Amino acid sequence: MGATVLPVNLKLAGRKCAVIGGGSVALRRVKTLLEAGAQVRVIAPEIDSELLKLTREENVEWIAEPFTASLVLGMFLVVCATNDEAANRSAAWASKATGALVNMAAPPMELSDLTLPAKTERDGLLLTVSTNGASPELSRRIRQSMEADILEVYGPWLERLTPIRKEMRKKLEGHAQRQAFWREALNSEVMALVKEKKYDEAEALVRNAISRFGTES
Repeated sequence: MGATVLPVNLKLAGRKCAVIGGGSVALRRVKTLLEAGAQVRVIAPEIDSELLKLTREENVEWIAEPFTASLVLGMFLVVCATNDEAANRSAAWASKATGALVNMAAPPMELSDLTLPAKTERDGLLLTVSTNGASPELSRRIRQSMEADILEVYGPWLERLTPIRKEMRKKLEGHAQRQAFWREALNSEVMALVKEKKYDEAEALVRNAISRFGTES
């Protein structure tokens, strides 16, 4: 087993990212980066038709040249996604030398600084699952299960909690007090109701907790 990784959520909005390669794997990575709001540069002598369409319709720059390190200067993240393992290896090391983070979307995977987990999102609730690159297909299958079993239940609940959280930020001072409130409010009884999708009853209990907490404090 490899070294322990640090799970993080990267904010890529407005950041410069490069994808090396012009095939289907590169296309998937470009779409992922665009979803995150990144400024994307594709580096490849040739690209497939769907990727070409993105360069015309989205915030995607296409450099129709073979990879050179000068093309990734100033990039925050570089994705290596060609079908040539030797080319990916060379590009990865050259990109690292510029200070960029590297994601290997194709072999050699061990050169990745980060992996992109399977993700699913609803109503502001983001869930990710990763096998640390060992089995992307298993990650995808687990993600599909999470969509049905978790997001469907807890996405709408998060949507209800958001305005309550804003209220409590005004009423309670400091992180410790807010943390104590939410430990009390989101108790096992409330979460059991949420699991049964009894959101009105669960919300009523949380709001009762607000009254009790205010009296006690």
